[in-house]
Amino acid sequence: MNNIYKKMGLTLVCLACGFSLMAQETSDVSKDDALLLPAALEQQADFKVFTKLLKETQWDQVLMAAEDEDFVMEYNPPQNPTMGPSVTPESRPYAFTVFAEHDSVFASRGIKDAATLTAYLQEHYADNSVFEGMLYNDQYTDARHVVNRFVAYHLLPQILRPEQLVIHYNEYDFDLDAFLETGIAHPTIPVYEYYTTMGEDRRLLKLYESTSSGGVRLNRIVEHNPQTFMEQEVKIEGILVSGEHMQKASNGNIYFLNKMLVYDDDFALNGLAKERLRFDFTALTPELMNLGYRRLMNNSFRTLYLPVDYMDNIKVLSGKLFYNPGFRGGWSDYQGDELSLHAQKDGSDVLIKLPPVSADGMYQVRMGFFSNPLRGIVQYYFGTEDNIAAIGIPIDERVDFNTGYIPFGWSDSFVDSDLILYQANLMKAPNGIQNFMGGGESLRDSKTSIRRIIGVFDMRVGETYYLRIKTSSGMNSEVLLDYLELVPSTVYDNPEVSEDIW
Repeated sequence: MNNIYKKMGLTLVCLACGFSLMAQETSDVSKDDALLLPAALEQQADFKVFTKLLKETQWDQVLMAAEDEDFVMEYNPPQNPTMGPSVTPESRPYAFTVFAEHDSVFASRGIKDAATLTAYLQEHYADNSVFEGMLYNDQYTDARHVVNRFVAYHLLPQILRPEQLVIHYNEYDFDLDAFLETGIAHPTIPVYEYYTTMGEDRRLLKLYESTSSGGVRLNRIVEHNPQTFMEQEVKIEGILVSGEHMQKASNGNIYFLNKMLVYDDDFALNGLAKERLRFDFTALTPELMNLGYRRLMNNSFRTLYLPVDYMDNIKVLSGKLFYNPGFRGGWSDYQGDELSLHAQKDGSDVLIKLPPVSADGMYQVRMGFFSNPLRGIVQYYFGTEDNIAAIGIPIDERVDFNTGYIPFGWSDSFVDSDLILYQANLMKAPNGIQNFMGGGESLRDSKTSIRRIIGVFDMRVGETYYLRIKTSSGMNSEVLLDYLELVPSTVYDNPEVSEDIW
């Protein structure tokens, strides 16, 4: 990233139609939103300690980036085969989200700077397994240092606007019309998102909201009622975060915390390692979010072309990748939007960098689909960058719209159908997603929606894994990227508690 001292315009140009589109913007919070993140934080009188930690670890230098100056706009974007003319990015902005503790949070623990934070973390957390191998010297810029990792866990490589902390759209029984009219989301079932934080030691940060959470919280861990998905036991309360306690900057947002955010064994091993992790594919793409197009709530465009090297976590090896917002489209997508990769004779080929896991163990890797005869014959691959291998034999993902997954064993039966589908490495779609917004059927009750179990893999903390999806050449094909699940054996193979349908 290059240090750029100017505000980025987040503009997309519709070349096919000849007009410009502006990305979503939230209302101004204060005049400081013209400053880059480090300067905006320094203006805050009660966040001196976190500001100092940024400087001592030199993470403040990373947060100076605002735009990829090497990006070259593609002036003739291809047409989406199923959606028509596309828009394309005019720039590749960098933006970030910072979660910063109030000075009083540090003061109550005797923390004034990196040295005192080092001592505090060593005293209270050194026996945690997730702190194993960390340094406790005065080399704060070293990625292995406990303070460096502490600060990195407070940073995301994408901007989260207040309305994007969690996504309310087509979850079970959610009133989208009322939300669009008032701007106030009234949760029905819990909604959540997982993001990979910055730093060499990749870790997950969880954002969560429910009817019982009192707002959006970081790293809340609860036990849900398997029938209703309502909270029945809170194990980790989590930290409140909201648009009312934040500061905008020209290259990101700062959210103020009234509790200390620490990635520890309690959250990593007793929390994340025991729950199903579901990711919308668009949440894996900081570049898309930094353009302002993460669950777009209007019909500004139908489809966005993403150039081959535009995204770091999703690499297109063959084909053309598009983001389809699907606003009010009645689509069978998680959160209503999707990425789609299209190719003709050469076939589609994409390499996806998977989020990290919090504990060593066996994980099911799943993807969500809905029936479409254009999908193609697919070979899946899984592994590390240096060792990625094919998974089984190619699978024909072309499924008729009308019959859906009935030929594969889908039926209205609650148990029998699940067992039959599971034998074919398939599962019914989650119960908590509506097919049509505002009162539509659950995806679980839709014969055209399914989850495919790509495979079961031994995954390790600190390792980076990839999923490659390649379709056969010689035919038109489409790869759908809607949502991904990483499911630990503590969930899918628990002898005491069956996995819920949500």
